[in-house]
Amino acid sequence: MFIRKIKSRNGNQQIQVVQKVGRDNRVVKHLGTARNELELKQLIDLASNFIEGKRIESGKLSLFDNRYSQSEMRQILSRFHILKVLDSVKFDFLNHFYHLLNFDGLKDDCFRDLVIARIIFPASKAKTRDFLESKLDKRYSLSGLYRCLEKSYCLGYQNILEDKVTTFAQSGPTISVLFFDVTTLYYESFAEDDFRKCGFSKDNKANQPQLIVTLTVTADGFPLHLRVFPGNKFEGHLMLPCIKTTIENHHLKDLVVVADSAMVSKANMEELEKNNLSYIVGARLGNLPHSLWTQVISVAKIDGTLERFSFGNDRFLIVSYNSKRASKDKSDREKQIKRAAFVLSHPAVVGRRYKFLRKTDKEKWELDRTNIQKAKEMEGLKGYVTNAANLTNEEIVEKYSSLWQVEKSFRISKSDLKARPIFHTVREKIEAHLAIVFAGLAMIKLVEKTSSHSIQKVLWLLDQMKEVIIEDAVNRERISKYSEIQNQETKDLLKIAKLGWGT
Repeated sequence: MFIRKIKSRNGNQQIQVVQKVGRDNRVVKHLGTARNELELKQLIDLASNFIEGKRIESGKLSLFDNRYSQSEMRQILSRFHILKVLDSVKFDFLNHFYHLLNFDGLKDDCFRDLVIARIIFPASKAKTRDFLESKLDKRYSLSGLYRCLEKSYCLGYQNILEDKVTTFAQSGPTISVLFFDVTTLYYESFAEDDFRKCGFSKDNKANQPQLIVTLTVTADGFPLHLRVFPGNKFEGHLMLPCIKTTIENHHLKDLVVVADSAMVSKANMEELEKNNLSYIVGARLGNLPHSLWTQVISVAKIDGTLERFSFGNDRFLIVSYNSKRASKDKSDREKQIKRAAFVLSHPAVVGRRYKFLRKTDKEKWELDRTNIQKAKEMEGLKGYVTNAANLTNEEIVEKYSSLWQVEKSFRISKSDLKARPIFHTVREKIEAHLAIVFAGLAMIKLVEKTSSHSIQKVLWLLDQMKEVIIEDAVNRERISKYSEIQNQETKDLLKIAKLGWGT
């Protein structure tokens, strides 16, 4: 029931108590007509008392009954203390996906809590301990968390997790494509050791020790294999061992390996062929033999053009043209030329290699016009080298275009899971830390695929619902209450994880 005011033509207001029945509003009681503010207040009070009386007659009790004075109400409420506001909903939601991937087969609650905390609140182990206690009501000592890392390394959790993700991925479409890439994770330190080495840094931290991390994923972005290597390893030497390990461990067949041009050398292609593996890799068009180069640059400059050329040894070069790519290439070339021209007029700023500059002698530089012309001729062209002769040109380009899946997985690891910078110095703890990141990445991919939302959106939606722990100050009894939600997207997420609160 509720109070309704009806304004008449002469300015007076009728006060009624109305009850909604189905789609209709039915008048329960007409209290009268107010001709001034005083009468209006009196009639509204009468209507409120009428509604309250009906409620009490029906046996429905209210915490805020008007039979209590404000001082009495304060005294009653003073007995109840709000102890904590927990993120239990986020935990239970993510735990559902932990279970779907069968990670709970590890039977290690501490590892599970570390993985889920890494997704919700990625931080150092000390801050993670505090988060687990304050927001999830789970208590661990810092030494207990480190013991969990040691245990996960000694028992080979990384291999077990990879087996479980592969088993889950194989329950869907057949795994026919593997995407491979490499990244670096740096340290907030300048001291090297046998494992942490300075090397080519993708984070522009060349003067800081780093690790190299390799990642192999499926077409859906599910990670199948993650390994860490010393920071001074050449990334081109890492692909074949990692791919072979993935295939042998999980008995995968009839695969196409996709990687960018930095991953594959002539020797790597030969090794892949010796192992009867099909591959698609990015081509460095600027390094082509002159005879093939002249054919490539003659490709029709029409959107969607795809041309196939023989690359020797049963390999093919597929070349595509795209006008948007051409526009970007032209813009990049012009920026590089301007940068080179600035350096020529300010010789003192020359401190590194510039794309369109070349040295004439020890002291002088000049524009590399041959390289500029070559870049101009390549604008809009993209090449792919493959030995998968059974695939059409369109299929080859489509598969290579999905390489963003592994790149996205690295972005998730670095941003959402904050895998970098690393603060652990012992190799065992480093690898255990990356096992947590691997498990978190697999869960995020499954959450995003199932919900059609990014993990950031999912966590934001679930953040609207909290578990409030209330304690009676007299007898120390506790109850929990979940906050109400009105957002339909949040309710839909809870249904996905089979959580009944608020649905």
